[in-house]
Amino acid sequence: MYKRVILIGYKLGSKSLRSLAQALRNKVKQKVLRVDKDSKTYKNKPTDYVINWGVSRYKPNNTVAYVQNKLYFFRTIQKYNDTHKDYPDCHVNIPEWTEDKDLAQQWIDDQQIVVGRKLLNSHSGNGIVLFDSETITTNVECPLYVKYKKKKSEFRVHVFSKDDGPLEVIDVTQKKKRKDFEGEVNTKIRNHQNGWVYCREDITEPDDLRTQALRAATAVGIKHGAVDVIYNQHENKCYVLEINSAPGIVGTTLEKYVDAFVKDMEA
Repeated sequence: MYKRVILIGYKLGSKSLRSLAQALRNKVKQKVLRVDKDSKTYKNKPTDYVINWGVSRYKPNNTVAYVQNKLYFFRTIQKYNDTHKDYPDCHVNIPEWTEDKDLAQQWIDDQQIVVGRKLLNSHSGNGIVLFDSETITTNVECPLYVKYKKKKSEFRVHVFSKDDGPLEVIDVTQKKKRKDFEGEVNTKIRNHQNGWVYCREDITEPDDLRTQALRAATAVGIKHGAVDVIYNQHENKCYVLEINSAPGIVGTTLEKYVDAFVKDMEA
């Protein structure tokens, strides 16, 4: 029987962590505490139910480092695909990527758009540079380059594993243009700043959306998180871009996470 619920977050004051803590207090009898990731006073007890919200050095979910760092994520997925090279139907679809600036320049010279990642641990499009028929200079050299993959739609698939069981999809949302957005809508970088928000109404899921999301989360070993997936209509195929180990959660998505954690505690 768990006596306390401990939430350890990458940022103690994050809105999602505070919302999750409050929602859990409304659901469970146990004491719910938010603990700073650098706390010197917190002592883990066997009766603690620990929720790791995006901190790489805490258990459970000590595989968070592999999803927080964009380069580590691509390396991990590539290793997973190489291990399953004789079973292509088990692969995780990801865009072509490289750490080699010269190869990235070849893609650009071949009229391909290249997404440069100046920051490997970031979110909301921070640190992204789009290269299109340009020369990569030392001023904008990036540790990771990804060949841009056209997308008809983009989704966020929330996954959760109860009691070390198989991962399950607990929520699906799709990025859509904000109706009240007055600026120029950027279809390549779909973040809030560029006029995009997550919606759950009128979603048509591609056939392999959930399969790819679950496969990617399994490959990196994460127990809960949000998998960002794009759909390429020409290929009729989904591609995984990244996994967020501490996603922003509100409304229905927050409720689904709370229900999943409560059921896991009661299992």
